[in-house]
Order: sequence, then C-alpha cells, then structure tokens
Amino acid sequence: MSIGRYNLIVFVQFIVLMGLYGQQTPQISHHMFNMQIHNPASAGFTSSIVASAIHRQQWYGMDGAPQTTLVSFDAPLRVINSGVGLNVVNDRIGFFNSTLIQLAYNYQISFWNGTLGMGVHLGTNNMGLRGNFNPREQNDPVLQGLEDVSGWLFDVGLGLFYSVTDRYEIGISLGHINQPRFDNSGGSPDIFRQRRVLNLSGNYNFTLDMFPRINFVPSTHIKTDFTTMQIDFSLIGMFDRQYWAGISYRWGDAIVLLAGLHLQQFPLQVGVAYDIATNWMSRASRMGGGFEIFARYSFNLTVDRIPQSHRNSRFL
Repeated sequence: MSIGRYNLIVFVQFIVLMGLYGQQTPQISHHMFNMQIHNPASAGFTSSIVASAIHRQQWYGMDGAPQTTLVSFDAPLRVINSGVGLNVVNDRIGFFNSTLIQLAYNYQISFWNGTLGMGVHLGTNNMGLRGNFNPREQNDPVLQGLEDVSGWLFDVGLGLFYSVTDRYEIGISLGHINQPRFDNSGGSPDIFRQRRVLNLSGNYNFTLDMFPRINFVPSTHIKTDFTTMQIDFSLIGMFDRQYWAGISYRWGDAIVLLAGLHLQQFPLQVGVAYDIATNWMSRASRMGGGFEIFARYSFNLTVDRIPQSHRNSRFL
C-alpha cells in the first residue's frame, strides 16, 4: 500500500469515526430480529429465554473498517409482568474500540388488543483510542502525538414497545439520554461524547391468498441523533416458518440481501446478510460492501408445554 493511499484511508477512518461515534448506535441489518439492542421495552416478550449473536463486518477489505460483535439475552418474568435483558456490544473502527455492557428492564401491561412494554436501559460503555500503532509515515501530522486514551461512560435509555402477537410490533426509544462524555485532559473530548439517539421501529405480518405458505413481514427502522438520520426499509418472506429471504434498503447507503432458516427441532435461527454499498464506499471495499451473520437460540421455560405457532419474524 502506498503512503498516500494509507494516509487517505486513515483520514477517511477519522471522518467516518467522528460521524459514527457521534451517534453511538450499532448498525445491524438483522434489526427486525433483535429490537432489544435499540429498545429496552422489547425484552422478554416471548415465553422463553432467548440468546442472540450477531457479527458484522462493514466495508469488508478496507483497512480499519467497522466491525461489530453483539451478544444479547432476554427473558420474561411473568410473575411480575416484566421482561429483562442483557446486551454486550463490541465495536472496532480504525484505531477506536468501544465495549458496551447494558441491562434492560421493562414492565408489561395489557393494552387494547396487545401488550405494551415500558422499559429502561442502564449500562456502561468503555471507549478507547489506540495510539500505540506504527504508521508507515512517521512525519504525518495527523498521526503524531496520539496516545492510548480510554474511559468509562454511564449510559441511560428509555423505550416503549407495543406488540400484537402474529400481527404487528411498534416501538420508540431514546438512547443516551444523559449524553455521557469522557473529558480527558490532553485528549479530545468530542471523540468520547454520546448524543441522544431516537429510534423508531416496527413490523407487520401478513399473508396473501395466492401464497398461503408464505408470511410477508415488512419492517422499518429509523434512527436519528437530531443532526443526521438513517432509514432502513425491509421486506422478508418466510416459507412454512422455516426459511426466509428478503431485501432491505438503507437510505443513501446500501441495498441488503438477507436469507436464513429456522431449525425448529432445536429451536435455532441462523441468517446471513450481504450489504451492497450504493455510495462511494463500494469502490473502497473488497466485496463492494459488507456482510453480517446472525444466530438466535431459545430455551423453553415450560416443561411439556403444547407447542404454539408464531409467525412474527422474532417469534418463529
């Protein structure tokens, strides 16, 4: 790699990092399968303990491209009409690293034809800048003087989530309400600042008479830090509640292809997503975008329970 190209990539990394870390919300293509990462009120809406994992490689092949690994758990507490959850998220972007540990709790009430959850996220985020790298160009003023910097940030979020089983779900949440920031003398406080983020999400489940074995689930996810906005529109088709395929459009950023299957005997869901970048980043990525893998496993809490059929994307 030439020195000029290396410096350009580092510069692009820093510009991208400033934007992404201002919003501080993981970007995932399987958002319709794990709303808990954005909304604490959606935790524990099933009858089982659910474990989920997602690994995302964005702009594959580009030095310092974002990598996200997410592990989450959620479970119902029916005795007190509640749900609880845990999120562990690691983000690596260039010389930056962020590890979020987040607890979720919600209280659920019967409302109209469904269930309404009111939830809170409490967590801590360790954010760091790795300065002990060895750049090829030692005289680059952008890279000189950088040192290892890290700090712990306390984080709070709130959410509402409404679900009518097998029909639709809708949620709204506000993350980073306290706008935490790490003020490091000699460092750059702006890099370690989290802005409030508003998330709006929803999905709807329906069938067509001409395709009775296929459930169609359109969904959307909108997030904004009140300066920038990201909008995802998705449509997934599920065949016999065992296989799914779909497409998603991330406004001004990427077209996403999704596919997966549900191994009902375990029960285990697995899926993959391939992002085709529609902006200039497609030329910098080896694959023209990025990929994501997803897995979800459910532990049944009830012994000898009569199986129930769920057609929603999260309740397969």
